[in-house]
Amino acid sequence: MTPVLVLLGLCLTVVTLCYLAWCAVSPWGTCLRCAPGGKNRTCRACKGTGMRPRLGWQVWTYLTRFHRDGTR
Repeated sequence: MTPVLVLLGLCLTVVTLCYLAWCAVSPWGTCLRCAPGGKNRTCRACKGTGMRPRLGWQVWTYLTRFHRDGTR
């Protein structure tokens, strides 16, 4: 049972690090509401641009602002 837990923890760590690297390289992704048809001028999620920040990038931005505002 222990080797399975170690392997699961290792896989979870690798997947997390890969996602963080992906968010650092490409923080913007296509809008899921506009994706099938391209840009939708009336989309409130992306404001008509067709691109939205990834969830990982949103969390990173929130945490850095939270830290910056807390240390001033």
